Amino acid sequence: MRALPILLLTALVTGSSAGAPPLRDGDTLGPSTWEAARNLLPDEILEHYRKGEYQNRILDLEAKGLRSIQNPPDFQAATAANRGRFGLAASGSIVDVQTGKQPAFVMGLPFPDVDPKDPQAAAKIVWNYFYAVWYRGDFHFVNELVMLGRGGVERRIATDVRQRIYDGAPEARGRENPDNLLLQTVAKVIEPADLNGTVSLTWRYRDADTHDSLWTYVPGLRKPRQVSPLNRSDGFLGSDISIDDGPFFDGKPEDFTFRLVGRQDQLIVVDPFSMRGEAELVPAPPPDGGWRTIWKAAPRIGADDPSWKGLPWAPVSAVLARRPVWVVEATPKDPNYLYGRIVLRFDAETYRGTWASKYDRAGTLLTSYQTSTGAYYNPEGKTWISTGGIAVQTAESFLYHRATVVLFPPRDPKNAADWRGSTPRELFSPDVLVRLGR
Repeated sequence: MRALPILLLTALVTGSSAGAPPLRDGDTLGPSTWEAARNLLPDEILEHYRKGEYQNRILDLEAKGLRSIQNPPDFQAATAANRGRFGLAASGSIVDVQTGKQPAFVMGLPFPDVDPKDPQAAAKIVWNYFYAVWYRGDFHFVNELVMLGRGGVERRIATDVRQRIYDGAPEARGRENPDNLLLQTVAKVIEPADLNGTVSLTWRYRDADTHDSLWTYVPGLRKPRQVSPLNRSDGFLGSDISIDDGPFFDGKPEDFTFRLVGRQDQLIVVDPFSMRGEAELVPAPPPDGGWRTIWKAAPRIGADDPSWKGLPWAPVSAVLARRPVWVVEATPKDPNYLYGRIVLRFDAETYRGTWASKYDRAGTLLTSYQTSTGAYYNPEGKTWISTGGIAVQTAESFLYHRATVVLFPPRDPKNAADWRGSTPRELFSPDVLVRLGR
């Protein structure tokens, strides 16, 4: 599939097709209604609905009076206080406009008011996205990478992932940070047996000119080794998901140039349980603490539902909600990066990621990345948790007609899905990789 011409992409700023009746709350988007979603979805995703490979209900959040998709009150207050405080250096990093230096800590959107005429608008949108993600704080997840072909599940890989954050989250303020880190992530494979004990560790630095540090431990080699950060666009453990996908887009902003394509309404994937106020949270056990999500026992993808006839990776329990989005084109500065450009869509109010389309340097669509969103909860009245009933992150390869989906095991209170705990700093040292890999 070829890339859309730039002029056509820029023109996609209005709603559904003029010749089709508008989509209403409760309608199902599928083969008989797909034309109503023209211009409301990336072309490659709309094609799935036209063929009946995807089918999802429409949810009008305002008409239903449900929880809205918005950032929490403390985040909104911090965002308002940031007005006029920050700018961008030539490197692409955030700087304090008063001092010209990198701020020690930022919470909320650093750029509350994005002017589309600003030549730096696209980069500011991307930074807003990152601070919306980092606000979620430390986490500890046990999840599955489910690798699927058109015939169904081909392989499942269970991973145990922890992250420690040094910016953007309330609990990160004032943390000891001698290496000027932004975050640290450690991921251990726990299933299947042939991959059990494989561990990766990432340090991301706040300095614009310092590349990520990455280490891996493979049990067969019996020692950790440092690896190049330039392969973050490659598939993780043979899957279609890369390290630079993360929650939606996790490339270091200074390693890309960004161009604003425009602003438009689109349909995004939404967790209906979260919107209905049905998220379940319980206190996470010590020593980390925080809050644990209990995921719903509902089909998350087509492969979970024996009656489903579409693509195995279709998000069958999700719904679609209409939202304003910014469309941004990211071009990697590294000529060896796997993709030539990535078209990113961000919610224009919350700055959460929605759809990403990845192209090679000839303009051929290679991969899409699709993420779901939900509402925030404050279980004890003060700490806001990003959670819900289902969560789906899908990397679809159009080159190989397959996909990899990140899923969370449902209805198991013993399974880590923990937010806003306090992950121990000593866990993120290369010295512990051998111990974790045993």
